[in-house]
Amino acid sequence: SVTADGVEIAQGRAVMLRRAGQPPGDVWGPPSWDVPLPADLPAPQGREGVPMWETRPINGDFRSSGQKRAWLRETRELLDGEPLTPFLRAAFAADFTNPFANSGDQGLNFVNADVTLYLHRLPVTDWVGFEVAGHHSAEGIAVAECTLYDEQGPIGRSAVCAVANEHRR
Repeated sequence: SVTADGVEIAQGRAVMLRRAGQPPGDVWGPPSWDVPLPADLPAPQGREGVPMWETRPINGDFRSSGQKRAWLRETRELLDGEPLTPFLRAAFAADFTNPFANSGDQGLNFVNADVTLYLHRLPVTDWVGFEVAGHHSAEGIAVAECTLYDEQGPIGRSAVCAVANEHRR
């Protein structure tokens, strides 16, 4: 935990689980994510500078109020000259959950307060797919969730809680 004048500004926690054999039986899961692969989608036009992420929108954008889906690929390195590991790629990408899931027809009006990433497997490709799975807000507090994918299927979920950005209005 990092503090500034007694106010907590950052905290991290990791839970590592030992991998084991998959138990027998069937458990309900959502239908397969049936979307075009990133290579089959055009890059967005009109972006200036070097973005934090390279994106391939599937449906919806930051100013839409419907469900959104997109592919994302990190463009930065954590350390110069060191490629991102699959875990770091997913962890970096999880930060996309707040702007993607909490933006609507008036843009992004929530500031991320916390993000939680759950992975049931590591991504095997550079691209991470995002599908907004939920957003609810009241009295300036938002909770949102995205299902995460790679080009082979689902890899986990990312959840955020956020507070209304009073200064943006």
